[in-house]
Amino acid sequence: MDKNKLFNTFLSDGESFTTELGIILLKLEKQPENKDLLNQAFRNAHSLKSEASFLKQQDIIDITHSMESLFDKFRNSEKVIDSKIIDELLLSIDRIKEILDFLKLEKGELKGETDFSSNSASRGILLEGTPLLSDFEKILLVESKERGEKFYRLIFELENSTPLKYPKAYLLISNLEQKVNVIRTIPSFGEEDDDLYGRMSIYFTCSIKESEIYDSVNVDQVESIKLVPLLYESFLDDSDIIPITNIIDSNKLPVKISVGKLDQFSNYVDELKIQIYRLKRMKKFTGQKTDENFNLQIDSLSELSTGLEQLVKDISMVTLEDSFRSMGRYIRDLARELGKEAVLELEGCNIKVERRAGEIISEIILHIIRNSVDHGLEPPEIRNSLGKTSFGKIKISADRVDDKLNIVISDDGMGIDTDRIKEIAEFKGLIDTDKKELDLLSVLTHPGVSTRDNANTISGRGIGLDLVYQKIKQFENGELKITTTKGEGTSIMLSIPGGFTLSTFQLVRCGSTVLAVPYKSIESTIETDQGSYDSNNEGYLFFNGNPVFTIDGRSLSTDRTPGERYGLILQHLDSIGIFLVDEILFKKDIAEERLTLIIEENQYLYKVSTNNIHADFMYLNPAIVTM
Repeated sequence: MDKNKLFNTFLSDGESFTTELGIILLKLEKQPENKDLLNQAFRNAHSLKSEASFLKQQDIIDITHSMESLFDKFRNSEKVIDSKIIDELLLSIDRIKEILDFLKLEKGELKGETDFSSNSASRGILLEGTPLLSDFEKILLVESKERGEKFYRLIFELENSTPLKYPKAYLLISNLEQKVNVIRTIPSFGEEDDDLYGRMSIYFTCSIKESEIYDSVNVDQVESIKLVPLLYESFLDDSDIIPITNIIDSNKLPVKISVGKLDQFSNYVDELKIQIYRLKRMKKFTGQKTDENFNLQIDSLSELSTGLEQLVKDISMVTLEDSFRSMGRYIRDLARELGKEAVLELEGCNIKVERRAGEIISEIILHIIRNSVDHGLEPPEIRNSLGKTSFGKIKISADRVDDKLNIVISDDGMGIDTDRIKEIAEFKGLIDTDKKELDLLSVLTHPGVSTRDNANTISGRGIGLDLVYQKIKQFENGELKITTTKGEGTSIMLSIPGGFTLSTFQLVRCGSTVLAVPYKSIESTIETDQGSYDSNNEGYLFFNGNPVFTIDGRSLSTDRTPGERYGLILQHLDSIGIFLVDEILFKKDIAEERLTLIIEENQYLYKVSTNNIHADFMYLNPAIVTM
C-alpha cells in the first residue's frame, strides 16, 4: 500500500480511536478504579501513536505519548484517576481531532512531516484549517443558523510590547461576548503560557453589523484585526462514515462507506426501479405481445432491484447506541458550563433504526436533554443537601412494543414545578382559572412557555419542547408523554413507528408548482445573480459552466435571461446540472412507507400521495439532469 493510502487509513483510524477513547474516558470518570478501562484507554492511545509514528506525525506522537504515560502510571498505581485529569485528557483528544481535521484539508495527500509546533498542536491549532467542533458547539452553531445569524472568524493580534496578554485578551473576548455568541476561542482560556494570547481566533455568530464587531475589539494595544465570514456547511459537514459490520463476517476486517457513496448507490437502485416500471408500463399501454422469456426477465429484474433496495436499507441501519454515543460528552460539557455534574446512562439502546431516523431521534432527544440539565438537575451542593449524589443522572432507555419504538428520557432532578407552570398558563390564558386539572403536556409544548424568566444561550425561550412536539407529530401516530414527581425527577416518553425509513426532501416553488426534490441529490444551492449564463454550439443554456434545467426540461439559450432567482445544483449518477427555481421553501422528512409516487407521462415529474392522500406537491426525479 502506498503512503497516501496509508495516510487516508490513518485519518480514518484516528477518528475511530479518538471517538472510542472519549467514550472510555467518560466511563472511567464514573468507574475510576476500573483497570480494564485504563487498559483499553492505554491500548487506544498506543495504537494511535504507532500509526502516527509510522507517518511521522510528531505532534500527535507527542500528545499520545503523554496520554499513554499517564494511563500507564495509573495502571501500575493504587491511585485513581480524577475528574481534573479526565478534563485534561478530553482536551488532549480535542487537540488530536483538530490536527486530524487540518490534515483532512490536505485532501488525503501526504506531504511529508507536518509541523504544528510553536504553540499549535500542544495548545490546539491556532489558525490553520477548520477546527473540529465539539457536539455542544455544533448544537450552538445549528441553532444560530436556524436564527439566521451570520457566522464569522475574528483574528486579532496584540502588540508585542503588551504586558499581561492573557488579561488583555480575556477583556477583549468578554467585551465581544456582550454583542455576539462565541462558539470557540483558540487558544481556549486556561493555558499557562501568557504569550499564547498575543494572537487569537474567535469563532462566533451574530446579527449585528460588522462595524459594531470591529468597534468591540478595536482598542489600545490591538495591532491588527481580521474578520472573515464563514460558511456553516464547512463546520457542519455531512460526510459521516457508516461502518458496515452487520453484513460481513466478524472475523474479517471492517468495511467503511461514506454517506455520499451510500446515497449514490441508492440513486442507482432508484433509477433501476424506475426503468423497470417504465418497461412494464410500455408493454401494458402499447399492447405489444411479448414472449414468456421477456416477462420472466422483467420479473427477475424486479426481484433483483427489490433485493438491492433492501441491501441499501440494511447498510443504512445504525443502533440507537451509535446515534446517542456522543451525548455523554455533550451532557458533561453542558453540565460543567452550568456549574453542575451529570452522567448519561443508556439502557436497551441496541435497537437498530434507519440512519436518517436515528438523526431525527437524536435531534429530538438533544432538546429534551438540554432541558433536563438546565431546568431539572440541581447543582452539586443542593443535591448533597437533599441526600442525592453530587452528579445528576440522565437515562435514555428504549424498547419495541408491537410496531412502536418507545424511548424514555428521564432525570433524577428536582422535577417540574407544576404550580409555577399553572401560574404561567393562567397568565398566558392557556387554561381556565377554575380548572383544577393541569394538562402539563399541552402547556409545556405551547410556543413561548418557559419557567425561566430570562433566556440564556442554552434555554429559556420556550421553544424546546414545542420543537420536540412538532417533530414527533410528523410521525404517524407519534406520541409524547410527560410524567414528573417533585424532588425526584421527570420522564419524557417518545413513542414513534418502529420500522420506518425516512427520506428528506427539499421543497421548492417553480411558478405555481411546488416540487419535492430528494435532498441527497442536492450538492448545493445558488443565487443566479452570483454568476452568468452562456450557451454552447448546440444552443443549450449553461450557468457558470453547468447545464441548466427547468420544470420543462433542458433549457435552450434565448434572448431572454431566465427570471428564476435560485438554482439547485443536482447530481444524479455521473451527471451534474443546475435546476432553476423561483423560491427555496423548506426541508421535509417523509416516511418512505407512507410515500407513493405516481408515474405518468412526464418521466421526471410524478404526482405524490402520502397515506393514500394526494399531496400538494410533486416529486422531481433528479435524473432530469441526465437529459
